[in-house]
Amino acid sequence: MKFSLIAVTTDRLHLADRLFASLAAQTHKDFAIILVHGKECAAEAQALTANYASRLDIQTVASTDKCLSRSRNTALPLAHGDIVAFPDDDCVYEPDTLALCAAAFEREPRAGVILAKTADLAENIPNRPAAPTELNRYFLFRHSISFAQFHKRECVQAVGGFDECLGVGCATPYQSGEDTDYVLRAYKAGFRVFHAPSVVVRHPAVNLGDAALPEKTRNYARGRMRLLRKHDLPAWFILANILYPLMAVPVDCLKEFVRVARYRGGMFVARLTERSGGAQS
Repeated sequence: MKFSLIAVTTDRLHLADRLFASLAAQTHKDFAIILVHGKECAAEAQALTANYASRLDIQTVASTDKCLSRSRNTALPLAHGDIVAFPDDDCVYEPDTLALCAAAFEREPRAGVILAKTADLAENIPNRPAAPTELNRYFLFRHSISFAQFHKRECVQAVGGFDECLGVGCATPYQSGEDTDYVLRAYKAGFRVFHAPSVVVRHPAVNLGDAALPEKTRNYARGRMRLLRKHDLPAWFILANILYPLMAVPVDCLKEFVRVARYRGGMFVARLTERSGGAQS
């Protein structure tokens, strides 16, 4: 089973280097990379790919286009693998990501799309269930971020390209939603979508201190609402999408409380132990 991996970057070649390092460590070796990069960093892109020439099959495509969807569409005709994926330039694959993805497709031959589990760069994932779970169109919203998507080639051929009116860098205010739109179109075309928690793709967590985050959030919200209207989703689901950020606050607070409590508890135990040891000596 051969994979075609389409990665798009502008000038973040240091992040693409980290991605390539994780790809060079894959236990499944049958894959090729198509790197779409900004023309202004062509020399840096060539130097980067030269560093991996003996370990990775990388084809580069220079582009002046800042539209992520259009850049991916430019690369799609070059993707000849059995499975097509869209890693972000700043994501990281586990060493077994491609091997377990291939195993998931073999285990579920009915699947047209496999959606991986996502994790931040430092997250510990002790248990990874092997069995993929089939998703309906509502639940696929939870897992359809682009860097977690793996599509059979016949699915990509049937769906076509990404919607160039959605996504980062497009000419509309709708700066997100192209990834979920792509999976929804595959689902509507009759392809079955599965979530495979054994397949892990890592990505940096949201930087809550980013000064640009409020504007990004507004632009991404416009994309999400445009996506919901495009696919004629019911009013209850649209309302659930609007309310979800508020409903998630208690869960996020609890997670943060647990994280801080573990840290502070460990600090207490360490100091208590040190005090006891010091007293004995």
